Amino acid sequence: LVGKDVKAKLDNYKVKDGYSIEIGGEMETISDAMGDLVLMITLAVVFVYLVMVAQFQSLLSPFIVMFTIPLAFTGALLITGNDLSVVSMLGFLVLSGVVVNNGIVFVDYVNQLRATGMSKKEAIIETGRSRIRPILMTALTTILAMSTMALSTGMGAEMTQGLAIVSIGGLAYSTILTLVVI
Repeated sequence: LVGKDVKAKLDNYKVKDGYSIEIGGEMETISDAMGDLVLMITLAVVFVYLVMVAQFQSLLSPFIVMFTIPLAFTGALLITGNDLSVVSMLGFLVLSGVVVNNGIVFVDYVNQLRATGMSKKEAIIETGRSRIRPILMTALTTILAMSTMALSTGMGAEMTQGLAIVSIGGLAYSTILTLVVI
């Protein structure tokens, strides 16, 4: 936060010709790391999509499942209310792979039911009924496992709490909305 305030002040500061102002040190390192993490998250999303295209042998089904990722990201930001840090960005990287699991389970079962001749609406309703338990159980086990990290108070706990909180918030929000939106 202090770095942002200093940068804002320096942006409005006029320097004499031949001089320039650059922010270095830890602020520069964090900025570079954030850029790298955004690239990693983008690549993770692309790779997840390509794997699902190979699995579903369709471009549409994976596209539907990919809607779970923005739900997770918005949930992580809304529920936590924390500032983004390098560690919490790692939580987004984790989320980009984990949250699609629920969507894959849901869409795959809808496709299986549709292959047996069920209408789209009936297949979606039946999938919601029969797959809600496994989807909730897998999400809940991950959330409970991460809660120990999110609630820890030992030395260095604040370093990993951002990752756990983002993962828990994003997974909880996306699980609920996956069952409604997908």
